Amino acid sequence: MMTASHLPVMLEEAVAALDPAGADVVVDATFGGGGHSRRILGDLGPEGRLIGIDRDPDAVRRAADIHDERFTFTPGAYDEMLWEMVDEGERADAILFDLGLSSYQVDEAGRGFSYVAEGPLDMRMDPDSGISAADFLNTVDEGELSRVLSGYGGVPRGKARRVAREISRRRPLSTTLDLADAVRAAVGWAERGGHPAKRVFQAVRVHVNDELGGLQRALKAAERLLTPGGRLVAITFHSGEDRAVKRFISDREGRCVCPPELPVCVCGARPVFRRGGVRRPSEEEIEENPRSASARLRVAFRTAEPLDVGRDDR
Repeated sequence: MMTASHLPVMLEEAVAALDPAGADVVVDATFGGGGHSRRILGDLGPEGRLIGIDRDPDAVRRAADIHDERFTFTPGAYDEMLWEMVDEGERADAILFDLGLSSYQVDEAGRGFSYVAEGPLDMRMDPDSGISAADFLNTVDEGELSRVLSGYGGVPRGKARRVAREISRRRPLSTTLDLADAVRAAVGWAERGGHPAKRVFQAVRVHVNDELGGLQRALKAAERLLTPGGRLVAITFHSGEDRAVKRFISDREGRCVCPPELPVCVCGARPVFRRGGVRRPSEEEIEENPRSASARLRVAFRTAEPLDVGRDDR
């Protein structure tokens, strides 16, 4: 039985926005624990298809538990896998991005994501790819580290500089508690706002996994994959990824930028997406699953407007 800490966030809202039915092709680009995928399969018709994607080896193992001929799983980074689908000429009727960490990753101390349980300072979504958090923190320049903490974690600049300086002083760091202790020594404890290492861990994780770059590339692939009327659904958990999704949709709404004195539009504005609603978790869901509190669900609908296929979007 799935515990409360492993509940998929905004499950019913996300599936309602995806609106899977009949012979639809749906992509769950962030399979995680598979909660959204299992619910989607319940609404798809016999001819429908669900494609799951995830680069986490543990997610690969969980996907093997779904025995449904309509379901296929592709291991790998979602931006790369979505662009492979584009290259192969595939199309999709709905695509889901459930961003951030899964509870499975947070709760497994050996993955290095937790700032309250000791584990190796890793933080990679795919432990076999890229550099670990320890490799990054033990070699990065103080100024660059300060910029990463501010840019990806929203750490105030003064605090970011103090944390970067303390990390540099304590090198080499090898465990999650080494990093958490460095943050606490640099900035102390605040009466409000939670654990002082929370935003630092977020920033390092986002950087190590190139999460924002991957998201931007994946959204551009989704733009090409979706059929007219196709649904794009994104659940975000921090301001950086939420801004990226919001900006992507806004940039493709085709808003006219002609001077107001012109009688007709001459700028060629062409809406590729139509903006849908923005949802937040209910009070009941937040009470049951506190980790859902920061979630935002954004929806956009693909229009029939053709894309400028000459753009290099990758």
